[in-house]
Amino acid sequence: MNKLSIITVSYNSEDFIENFIKSVLKFKPENSELIILDNNSSDKTIDVLKKYDGKLKLVRSLENLGFSKGNNRAVKEADGDYLFFLNPDTELTEPIDELIKFYEENPSAGLVAPKLVMGNGQVQASVKKLPTIWGAIKEYVFGIQNAYSEYAPKENSPIEIESVNGAALLIKKEYFEKLGGFDQKFFLYYEDVDLCQRIRAFGKKIYYYPAVSIKHLVGATKSSQNRYELNLKAAQIYHGKFAAFMLYLIFWIPRIKRRLKIVSGAHT
Repeated sequence: MNKLSIITVSYNSEDFIENFIKSVLKFKPENSELIILDNNSSDKTIDVLKKYDGKLKLVRSLENLGFSKGNNRAVKEADGDYLFFLNPDTELTEPIDELIKFYEENPSAGLVAPKLVMGNGQVQASVKKLPTIWGAIKEYVFGIQNAYSEYAPKENSPIEIESVNGAALLIKKEYFEKLGGFDQKFFLYYEDVDLCQRIRAFGKKIYYYPAVSIKHLVGATKSSQNRYELNLKAAQIYHGKFAAFMLYLIFWIPRIKRRLKIVSGAHT
C-alpha cells in the first residue's frame, strides 16, 4: 500500500497541468501515487495527461462532476493511508514529507494544510474562521480584521486554525471516509469550509503548517458555470438562504460607507 495518495481534479487545465504533474513527480515521497480525475475537459488536458501514462492514475469522467464529487470519485482509486488534495493550478516546490511527519506525530490532527505562495511570491490569504453572520458583522461593520475573510497567518510555527482554503489539504484516508468525504451538495466553493467544520465536530483539529509551502496560481482553474452563481448557491447551502441574503447585505456595508464618504467629501 502507498503511504500517500496525491489527488487532483482537472477541468480544462491544459495551461498548467503539466507543470503540476512535473512538480509532483519531482517532489512526492517515494511511497506515494498521483491520481488525476478529469472532469470531461474540452481542451487538450487529456492529451497532456496521456503523456504521463504509467506515472499517474487517470480517471476520466464523462461529465463535469465538480470539485466535491470529482475528488470523492478519485478517492475510490486511492490506496494511500493519507490523502493529499491538490488543485491542478498548484506546484510542489519542495519535498512534503514534513507535512506527513507532523500529521503522524500529532494524534489530535484531523487535517493539515501547507502555506500557499502565489505566483508573485506573496503568501496567499488561505486561512479563515468558520464563516458566520456574527463574524461578518465584526469584520464588515466593526472593522475587526480576520473575523470573517481569509488571511495569511504571520506565525512561522504550526498553529491550530478553524478552516483553510481547499487548494492543498492533507487528511488521513480513514478520517475522510468516516466523514463521508466532501459533501457533494457543493459543486464548487464551501466544500473546504464544510469539511473543516465536520472535522472539528469529529473531535479533530485543523493545522496550518507554514514550514512547507506550495505555489498556487490563484484563479487559474476554470469552471463551466458562472463563479458568482456557484458561490452564491454554495453559500445558500452552507448558511441557508436567509442567512446568505443577510451576509450579502453585510458585505455591501463597506461599499456604502465609501460612497457616503465620497459624497460627503464632494460637498465640503
